[in-house]
Amino acid sequence: MSRGRHHESKTRGILLEFRGFVLRGNVVDLAVAIAVGAAFTAVVAALTSSFITPLIGAVFGKSSFDGLDFTINGSVFAYGKFINALITFFITAAVLFFFVVKPLSHLLIKLGMAPAVPMGKAPCPACLTEIPVGATRCAFCTTELGEGWSPTDNVEDQPES
Repeated sequence: MSRGRHHESKTRGILLEFRGFVLRGNVVDLAVAIAVGAAFTAVVAALTSSFITPLIGAVFGKSSFDGLDFTINGSVFAYGKFINALITFFITAAVLFFFVVKPLSHLLIKLGMAPAVPMGKAPCPACLTEIPVGATRCAFCTTELGEGWSPTDNVEDQPES
C-alpha cells in the first residue's frame, strides 16, 4: 500500500514540475512567438505568391513561378516553388529587420537600455592566452599587465606581410 502512495506522490510531483515548466513565462512567450511567426510567415508567403512573384514574372514573361520545373530521368525539380520560398524568406527577414529589430534597437538606445558592447580581447604578452583588453592582470599566468596596457605591448617587431 505504501508503494502505491509513493508512486502517486512521485507522479504528482512530476506533474506539478511539468506544470511549472509549461507555465513559466519564457515558455509561454516562446509558444506565442512561434504561433505569431507562423501566421506572419503564412501572410508573407501569400503576399509573395499572390503579388510579388506575378509582378516579377510579368517582367520576365511568366505569370507565376509555381509552374517552373524541369525533369531529369523522370524526377521533377520544381525550382519555381523554391524561388517563391526564397523570396518569402527574404521578405520576411527584411520586414523583421526593418520593422522589428532596427526600431527596437533604436528604442533601447534612446531609453539607455542597450546591451553593453563586449570588451575586446587580446593575447597576454607573457602567455599569449586571450584576455580582456581592460585587464590589469592575466587570469591564466597572473602576469601584471599595468594600467593601460596595449595588445601591442611586448610584441617584437614583425615584418609586415
